[in-house]
Amino acid sequence: MIPVDIKFSLNKFGSYDADLTNIKENEFFEIESYTYKGKPCRKVIMKPEGKELFKSATKKLEKIFSEKDFNSLKDEINGLDKLDAKSISNNEHKKLLVDVDDRTHLEQKLNVINVEMYDLYSDIDKIEKDTLSGIKLRALIEYGYFLAKFLKNVRFKTMFDSDEYDFDANMMHYYFIYALGEAIPFLEEQIKIRDRDDKKINKFYQFIINSAKQEYPFSLENKDLNKLIQKCC
Repeated sequence: MIPVDIKFSLNKFGSYDADLTNIKENEFFEIESYTYKGKPCRKVIMKPEGKELFKSATKKLEKIFSEKDFNSLKDEINGLDKLDAKSISNNEHKKLLVDVDDRTHLEQKLNVINVEMYDLYSDIDKIEKDTLSGIKLRALIEYGYFLAKFLKNVRFKTMFDSDEYDFDANMMHYYFIYALGEAIPFLEEQIKIRDRDDKKINKFYQFIINSAKQEYPFSLENKDLNKLIQKCC
């Protein structure tokens, strides 16, 4: 939402890394150099124009979160702020189902998600095509269905077949397992009704489809996505 070219990556400790090396000053922010413990550092300082842009960009959150969801998110962030990095990492690993000693649990979760997404995909024609919420719901279910197959039949297949898979190095895969697991009950409910929760549909659309942009293989921006879908099936 902010026009700053920062590369974020989800590392194996369940935390986000932000590479600020190549950031240059523009009309929205300036760079200040300083020294910390003998090492050169840089900090990004927002200009008044940047603060105004930030205010307008955060209004987009109103399309994703209800007031209750937004307050819940603030409470969670405030709670995490009181923890040290190791505690946060351990908590996130549990959420994302990362357990290097329990492949069976992971395999069962993948099987359940695939079955439930198949059931949702089988009912996709029950959703109308003449409303924005219907179109977005159909897109979310179709993408989730093939994403689940990708995770089970491509990304985790090597791990189930041998000892080659590195659990800790693929946190985004676990993120999508968690996100799909959270979305499925909601999607099941939304198929049955016409007066849908557009904000929550937008939220899961952001969490699942838009989170997969850029470098993640199962991304709408991947020009070879159709070949990958064929491989999944």
